[in-house]
Amino acid sequence: MNIFVVSITVVICIALIVFFIVRNQKDEKQFEEQLKNDYHKTKEEEGDDDTDEVLK
Repeated sequence: MNIFVVSITVVICIALIVFFIVRNQKDEKQFEEQLKNDYHKTKEEEGDDDTDEVLK
């Protein structure tokens, strides 16, 4: 009886560990994409040329 309970507990723990590892990798990819998209570009990278124009 004890072996049965211990084996079920071990299987559940292994499943939780695998779930957390997969979830962590997915969240890490999303976080890296968010950092890439939230980075503010300089005026030169945006292609904003109106700063060099002189009004007449």
